[in-house]
Parts: sequence; C-alpha cells; structure tokens
Amino acid sequence: MESSTGLGFVTVLAVSGSIAFVATHVHKCLLSQLVKKVETELKGSRRCQVKKKVRFADDVVEPSSNNEEYRRRRSRVSAQLC
Repeated sequence: MESSTGLGFVTVLAVSGSIAFVATHVHKCLLSQLVKKVETELKGSRRCQVKKKVRFADDVVEPSSNNEEYRRRRSRVSAQLC
C-alpha cells in the first residue's frame, strides 16, 4: 500500500509541475505577442503624424558674430557672482 501512495504522490507532482510549466510558457508567449502588437500599433500611429515646421516671428533677428556679445555678458555676470 505504501508504494502505491508514493507512486500516486509522484504522479500528482509530475502532473501539477507539467501544468505549471505549460501555463507559464503560454503566459510568456501571449505576453510577448501582446507587446509586439502594441509596439506595431504605436509605430504605425507615428508614421501618420505630420511633422510641424518651425515658424519664427517676423521680428526675430539672426544672431551676429557667433553670439560673442552674449558670451561676453554671461562671463561678466558669472565673474561678478564669484
């Protein structure tokens, strides 16, 4: 009788382990498919968006002399703070 009880216990462990393994595998596969589907949908919506062009106001002036005046003022301000 004891051997049949042990055999039944081993059988239950084997079956429950197999079920747990299959459930984990199926869960991983479904999750990866869902993630791929969401990524595909997000990439598709990005392609449809039109890029906006930057339009500056009429009174914007192109900086001259590579912003040297700005750098001079910034260096004076930082020197005064130290």
